[in-house]
Amino acid sequence: MTLEFRCSAVGVTDCKSVTKADSAEELLGKVAAHARDVHEVELNQTLINYALTTVKEV
Repeated sequence: MTLEFRCSAVGVTDCKSVTKADSAEELLGKVAAHARDVHEVELNQTLINYALTTVKEV
């Protein structure tokens, strides 16, 4: 099972990033690093919970 997250799914429509991982933990780590490095945003629990609602299995 591969999980996929897209920034555009949470309203960051000018970002075309697609992040994939084999586990939720790995995905969250990658998404947090992308949010910090590219968008200068530190994820808090509310943002994590919202992001998880948009994750798809591919």
